[in-house]
Amino acid sequence: MKNSIVISLLSSLIIFSCSSPKSSENKETPGENKVAETFELKPHFGETESNYYVADSIAGHIHQPNTIKEFKWPEHPLGKLVIKTNNLGFKEDSDTKIEKNSNTFRVIVTGDSHIDGVVYNSESFPNQLEEMINLKVSGNDVAWEIINAGAGYYGPQNYFGVLKRFESLKPDLFIVTIYIGNDFLDAVRIENENNRLTVPERKDDYYYDLWAVDEKHPGFTGQLMNQVKFFKKFPEFKTTAISITQKQLTLIKEQCDKNKIGLYILLLPTKVDVEPATDEASIKDVQSMLKFSNDDLKINRELTEKLIEWLKTNNLNYVDLYDNWKEKKGTEELFWKADYHLNDKGHKSIAEIMQPIISQH
Repeated sequence: MKNSIVISLLSSLIIFSCSSPKSSENKETPGENKVAETFELKPHFGETESNYYVADSIAGHIHQPNTIKEFKWPEHPLGKLVIKTNNLGFKEDSDTKIEKNSNTFRVIVTGDSHIDGVVYNSESFPNQLEEMINLKVSGNDVAWEIINAGAGYYGPQNYFGVLKRFESLKPDLFIVTIYIGNDFLDAVRIENENNRLTVPERKDDYYYDLWAVDEKHPGFTGQLMNQVKFFKKFPEFKTTAISITQKQLTLIKEQCDKNKIGLYILLLPTKVDVEPATDEASIKDVQSMLKFSNDDLKINRELTEKLIEWLKTNNLNYVDLYDNWKEKKGTEELFWKADYHLNDKGHKSIAEIMQPIISQH
């Protein structure tokens, strides 16, 4: 599985996007600890992924258009996944017209690899949400078009870049998905890569236990433990990460207000946050390998709660999926065990939660 380029993108080797020394974040660059307002970004993806991503100075990188990749995925009912992009590089099966129809309500959804989707396009939450709303409003004059503009390796700066990159599509609503398991660390990484922030040097010995975890329990490192370790080791960067995220969301809100675009912030928790009982033995083993306490595992939630306070203070619309999922009933899992990304049921659950919220627009 790890020999596949696609799997290295979407599964356990996502460690690359989250501060591995194999990424450009390890290059220490001089600079003040400040958040720049520029939206020009350097690309960030693996050397072997140029057939899937393309550099974009505004968004950092976007998907190559019209790509199709197929790989085995035993957890999926079909035993495989087919990854496809459309004419504009969106995770859609059909092409996207630049000029929207007069009766179309257009929504752009962005996020990291969870929204990019380790699922078929039709199973992603943007596509399921589109279908649900259009069924509900069937017979009305308005048709909803919900576009999946998520991509692997994205962080808060990329989300602002996506809005700028695709503002010519004239969306009526923009949904930003913050994945709390690594987006705060990605915010720091991106500032560092773009020469706007200096981070402490971390040599190979910093990563030995993370690599060991990634080898034994794929998904844990990239999806949450790398971020936990960074902020446990360097707690002074918690405030920096929150400030960067707040700044990018402020820029997004200002751009949306300027263009009369609605905005929702979707907060996506980790598997460990909402369904730990489904993989309890593995979680305990990873904790032991990394010498993490139960309190250490609360770091991601701690950062999220600080962000929520700011969202409330600034009257930004947000949905915290943790509130919906922490009390979920039954044994149905929302994340793949193979790599801790959202599974098809997780995407469906998000669509069901968001449908009554955004259909009010």
